[in-house]
Amino acid sequence: MSAHRKCYFSTRSMSRIEATVNDLIGLDRVRYCDLGPGKGAISIGLRKQGRQVVAVEAPWANPENFSWARDHEITVHSQEFFTGELAKLNLNADCFILAHCIAHFRFSPYLLFKKVFDALPSGGHFYLSTVNGASFERVLKLFKGAPVTERVAPHLSHRAMDISKDWNRTGIPQIWDDWMHVKEYTIREIEELFTLSGFHIHKAFHRNNYPEWNKAYWKKNLAITCFPRLADEIVVVGRKP
Repeated sequence: MSAHRKCYFSTRSMSRIEATVNDLIGLDRVRYCDLGPGKGAISIGLRKQGRQVVAVEAPWANPENFSWARDHEITVHSQEFFTGELAKLNLNADCFILAHCIAHFRFSPYLLFKKVFDALPSGGHFYLSTVNGASFERVLKLFKGAPVTERVAPHLSHRAMDISKDWNRTGIPQIWDDWMHVKEYTIREIEELFTLSGFHIHKAFHRNNYPEWNKAYWKKNLAITCFPRLADEIVVVGRKP
């Protein structure tokens, strides 16, 4: 399918999770694999729609990132994204999901994109959503002279220090050892990740996650109506040829 881009603006309230599940149901895949599912909101949403779902979570993730799966009969494989091999897990998935994870990556996302590409069958999809690095919120912060990303903490918690050993082998604290955003992407950057990894662009669009025209959001929504690229979220879906 040729690359195309659309801008999305909703006139009714829909949570990001609900919108993501609807996107995925629309792809009509046989078996979904949720990468970094957290507490399983997307996986559970797909399961409730009668879809087959598996997940892959980092071994050092919080216990609650695994416990939810038992209640919904979803298998969660314990494997680190960058050092593990997805293809060896026999996931049999024709759609991989990476929802709001990529901004936290310490290593090059191309490493994971190759693993996903190799694990997918021909015609399979890779669904990615992430915060928009050029959103209204980010632009407004820059305009006000405020920092775009999180503050650098003077001290790390013991848990953060323990987890960060997975990517930081120096023994010296790095600013992103805390679970802060390392890089926030624009839609063109995400599209480039897909195309240079061998995918065709199936869909690519911006989404406004707070479309209510109320006192809290009307200014933001007016700006997004005029400039859709200022929306909160980026969604890109790649297809393996």
